[in-house]
Amino acid sequence: MEGIIMKKITSIILTLATVLLLASCEDFLDSQNLTQRTTETFPETELDAQQMVTAIYAHLLYESPESSAFMYIAQLAGDDCLGGNLSYSGNCATNFLLYKDNLNSFLDMWDRDYTLINRANSALANMDNVKSWSSESEKNRLLGETYFLRAFAYYELAQTFGGVPLRTTTDAVNIPRASVDDVYKLIGEDLAKAIELMPNRIYTFGSNMTGHATKAAAEAMQARVFLFYTGRYGKTELPNGTTKAKVISDLEDCIRNSGHDLVKDQRELWGYTNDYTNKNAAGYRYGYTVAHDLHWVGNSSIETVFANKHNLTSNWTYTWFSNTFSMFCSPSNDNRDMAQSYPFSFGWGCGPVSPAIIEDWKAWDKQQVHTDGYTEDPRLSGSVWSYNAYDPNEAGHILIGDRKLDPSEPDYTVSYRYYEQTGYFQKKYINVGAWSDEKNQYFHSFAKAEYPDVTAQTSAQLLQTPDLIHIRFADVLLMHSELTETADGMNRVRARSHLGPIPYSLEALKNERRFELAFEAIRWPDILRWAGPSLQSAGELLNKQTGFTVINEGVVTPMVRYDYAARLQETQGYWPIPQTEIDIAGKDENGNDILEQNPGWGSAAQFNDWNNFK
Repeated sequence: MEGIIMKKITSIILTLATVLLLASCEDFLDSQNLTQRTTETFPETELDAQQMVTAIYAHLLYESPESSAFMYIAQLAGDDCLGGNLSYSGNCATNFLLYKDNLNSFLDMWDRDYTLINRANSALANMDNVKSWSSESEKNRLLGETYFLRAFAYYELAQTFGGVPLRTTTDAVNIPRASVDDVYKLIGEDLAKAIELMPNRIYTFGSNMTGHATKAAAEAMQARVFLFYTGRYGKTELPNGTTKAKVISDLEDCIRNSGHDLVKDQRELWGYTNDYTNKNAAGYRYGYTVAHDLHWVGNSSIETVFANKHNLTSNWTYTWFSNTFSMFCSPSNDNRDMAQSYPFSFGWGCGPVSPAIIEDWKAWDKQQVHTDGYTEDPRLSGSVWSYNAYDPNEAGHILIGDRKLDPSEPDYTVSYRYYEQTGYFQKKYINVGAWSDEKNQYFHSFAKAEYPDVTAQTSAQLLQTPDLIHIRFADVLLMHSELTETADGMNRVRARSHLGPIPYSLEALKNERRFELAFEAIRWPDILRWAGPSLQSAGELLNKQTGFTVINEGVVTPMVRYDYAARLQETQGYWPIPQTEIDIAGKDENGNDILEQNPGWGSAAQFNDWNNFK
């Protein structure tokens, strides 16, 4: 919690166990008493400074997306996914723009982002303690990454809560919320500094620097922030003075000079196309990748501009080295049959795909010109696992059997407990397993087959290694088209998916972003910024999440009719400031809360059960 964190930051500035795990520096400070490493003596060396910045990256990771991740909010609050899980779950609450239990729904995210910010502030305040540098460029790189990470954290907070306390020093005082403009002013300043300081270098697979922020990432992030702020709030430039022309110029530098590019087939960005799933003598195959001859490009691809990195070092103390977002977005294990649903493993049933986007996508696709012998947009079946939904209560009975997008997809026996099961799961972030001939068992992650000797862990929760991608080069191209109102970048993305070129229009651009970036937690901020201050069009889109059937507890049921638009107006697109933080901050001299709660989060906004909306 912010108030608690601020009381600690003037002592030891690193959680050293985390630093050791992330930095892989086994002899880090072995010769000294670690408890004596304070901001008065640390960092002394260039290695200290590198480890200090590594400690900032640690707080991009999280154990529970449900309370810790903006990606979780954005995935469920938009119009392309439902909530899922139990009838009274936090997933359903978030999809309905409500809160479950209490107003601390996203306390962990607040805590995580402010811990990152405090570490960044400490790094910026103490970088000059280093006695000598191998080069000025190395110091600048570390400073640039620090500014980028602080901007990244504040952007998550600003999208979620609006104005938040603006901390730029290590002073341990409680302060009120800054204005939205002031927060975006700092974000703009930090990104400008990051662009100036970081070298023009990217880190793809094979580099020991994969996962580090880059100049290209800062240029892309600046464009994303600019588009969101100017659209959402009806402005023409960022509060720090960054203009549209500057954003375009920097984005063109990213496009022309960074070295990033599109991979050959968008589907090969995602872990389900890995080869290890199909490498077994037992005959287990993922029919979709076999039928379409797909092969994963792996993590840290040429298209990945910035991503969370994951590995197989998770245990029950440090679970967040695994991609926990994929765990949340995978189907229930209640009635799942491994052979029936191979290769997909299990998770917590978050974010089943809304049939509404499927119908929109199909209707749009019929109007497109396809090239290279294709007759449909491959991204649709490439983004969605569509299955015949088998009855958990009656063997062989299909509850929904008309939603399969590709005949090579496996089927699934739905959960007897879960709600809003639709016949569709997104498969960009889903747990993908592999059969081991040697062990004669199913591994809940293909990474266990790829790296069989790295870990003895067997739980799906600890084994998910695909990147959690924040920014892709395709997004860079689409943002450039939107900013310049030209079709080149948009058509480059379309051509990759065998779609013919079209003239630029904002409507065409919106469709390309929706379908190219589907289920990557981009849609929610996009519909908010396109709606502008009124939020009207965003509410209209959200209200289209009805008129189809779902499966609740093994029973086919009509989707509720819920007035998302009215609820969006009540909250203005913001989420509740954690009540714990409001309590810690205390009162001002007039007896008012120093941290003011966002509108629309009174007791009437508490979610109890999906069935209350029937």
